[in-house]
Amino acid sequence: MTQQIDAIVVGLGASGGLIATELARAGLKVVGLEKGAFYQDADFLTKFDEIRYYTRSAMVPHMGSDPITWRPNENKKGAVLPWASNKMGLGDPFQTPPSIGTGGGTRSWGGAAFRFREKDFSMRSTIIERFSESALPEDTTIVDWPIGYKELEPYYDRVEWELGVSGKAGNIKGEIQANGNPFESTRDRGYPMSPLPRAAADNLFVETSTKLGYHPYPTPSAIATENYKGRSACTNCGFCHGYHCHVGAKVSTHDLVKTAAMETDNLEIRPYVRVFRVNKDSTGRVRGVSYYDSEGKVVDLEADIVILGCYALENARLLLASGINENGHVGKHLAMHNYGWFTGILPEWTNPFMGSLQSGSVLDDLTSELIPDNDEGVLWGSPINTWTGDMQPMEIIHSLPPHVPRWGKGFKDWMSENYRKLFKMYSQHSSLPSKQFYVDLDPKVKDKFGQPAMRITHDWTDNDRKTVEYFMKIKRKIAQEMGMTDWWEDSPTPAYHISVHDTGTHRMGWDPSSSVVNPFGEVHECKGLYAVGGGQFPTLPSYNPTETIMALAYLTADHLLGRGQLEGKNTKIINAQTHLA
Repeated sequence: MTQQIDAIVVGLGASGGLIATELARAGLKVVGLEKGAFYQDADFLTKFDEIRYYTRSAMVPHMGSDPITWRPNENKKGAVLPWASNKMGLGDPFQTPPSIGTGGGTRSWGGAAFRFREKDFSMRSTIIERFSESALPEDTTIVDWPIGYKELEPYYDRVEWELGVSGKAGNIKGEIQANGNPFESTRDRGYPMSPLPRAAADNLFVETSTKLGYHPYPTPSAIATENYKGRSACTNCGFCHGYHCHVGAKVSTHDLVKTAAMETDNLEIRPYVRVFRVNKDSTGRVRGVSYYDSEGKVVDLEADIVILGCYALENARLLLASGINENGHVGKHLAMHNYGWFTGILPEWTNPFMGSLQSGSVLDDLTSELIPDNDEGVLWGSPINTWTGDMQPMEIIHSLPPHVPRWGKGFKDWMSENYRKLFKMYSQHSSLPSKQFYVDLDPKVKDKFGQPAMRITHDWTDNDRKTVEYFMKIKRKIAQEMGMTDWWEDSPTPAYHISVHDTGTHRMGWDPSSSVVNPFGEVHECKGLYAVGGGQFPTLPSYNPTETIMALAYLTADHLLGRGQLEGKNTKIINAQTHLA
C-alpha cells in the first residue's frame, strides 16, 4: 500500500511534534508516525500511580519490545541494558530512553528549560584558549558548533514566549537583573511568567549558598505559574518528572500536535507504528519510509520531506538501518550527562513530595568556561541544581543510603523519620565526545520484527570521575553549612550509560565530510531527509538540552517554510514548496 502526502514526521516529541505542528498550520499535509499511543486526556485521570509510571514505566519503551544493548568498550560483548532489564519495567526514568507516544519525552520531563551560554557553542576553542590543546583528551572528537548563541537567541525567545516558560531573567540587553542569573548570556527580553515559587527548604539553600559567595537563581521551567495560552497554572501536585501533567501546566508537544490535528485538516497522527527504513530513490533523494503498522503489516509511505524526530539514539539507529552513513559519522560523537546525585537529610521538614523538582535554585558560578583554575584537570564546569520536590516514596526507596535496610523494621523506621526531611543537589557534568564511545547496530540482538537493536559503547573516563568529584566537594561544603545531619552520594562512575540527555549521534556542521546534517537538520547525503533533535549537538553543555532542541526545531521549521534566515557560510533558505515541485 502506497500513499502520498507532503511531509512525514517520525516521532512526535520535543522536535518532531513541534515541527509537525508548524508545517501543518502552514498548510502542508503531514502524517505523524508515533511508536507509542496517541494519548487522550482520559488516559491520565488516574495519573498518580507510582507503580504504573515509575516502577513499571508505562510510557517508556521496555527492553522486551525495544532492546538496547550496552558494552563498556569494543572488547566486550553487548548485553541488553543490565540496569534496565528487570521484569517489572525499567525503573529510574533518568537511566532509560524517554517516553514514547505523542509528546515523547516532553510529556514526562521535569520541565527544566535552560538556554545554553554563549561559550557553550565554542567549547573546543574556549578550552584550547584557556588550557591549551594539550589539555584535551587524545581521542576526543570535540568541535565548535557551526552556529552560535546569537543565531539561536531569537528561537530561544520564541520557545519561551510561544510555548510558555517561567523564570527570572538575569541579563536583558546587557543589563544585569536583580535575583536572576548574572552569568547568563544576554537576552532580548525576560520570561513571560514569574518563576515557580521556591520550596521552603530551598530558602535555606539560597541563604547558605549566598553566604558562601554564590549567586543562586530560580530554575527556569517550562511550567506555567499562571494561566497562559490555555494552560492552567501548576498545582504543585508533586508528580511531575515521569508523569503527564494532569492540568496541562507543563509544556508538552502532545498538546501541540493534538490541537493541530483537531483544528486543521493537515495533520494525521498514526500511533503504534514502527518505522524500520527510510527509502530513497536512485538519485539518493528521500522518497518516504516503510513501517510496521499496529497489526504488523508493512506500509510504504511516500513524501518529498521526511523528518526523523525521534530520540538521538533512535534517530541514529534508523539512519544506520537504512544504510545512510556514507561518511561514517552516524552514531559517533556520543555525549551524555553524569548527574553527580547528592542526597541529604535536613533537621527540618522539607516535604519533598510536594511541588515540582524545579521549585528550586541553580548556581552558575562554576559552569561552562567559568570553571576556576584547578589541579584536577577539570576543563568545563557545571551548574549545581537543587531538587526540592517531586520525590515520590518509591523513587526514594531506589536511592536509599547504603546502610539502610530495604525491608523490615529498620527500613520503616528510617523512612518514617527521614523521608519528610530529604533534600537533593545535583550537577550535570558533560562527557566529551570521543572516538571510543558511540552507538551502532548490535550484530546479534534483534527486536520482535527482526530489526537490529541499538548498541551503546560507552564508559565513564578518568576525566569524568575527576569532574564529578570536583563538584561533590562543593556540594559537601554546602551541605555542611546547611546543617545536613547525613548525606550520601552517587558514584562518580555510575552504572547507567543513558542519561535521557544523550546527544551527538548525528552531529551537525556545514562540512558534509565531517558531519551528518547541516544546521537545519537536513542529512547531507540524502536530500529532503531531516534528522533533528539532540543528535544534532556537536557537543553537550552542562544544561538540560530540551529548550535548545526546541529552538533548533523552530529553526528547521522556518527553513522548510522559507520564513527564516540564518547567517553563516553555505546558508540557503529553501521554501518547502520547492520540495513539492
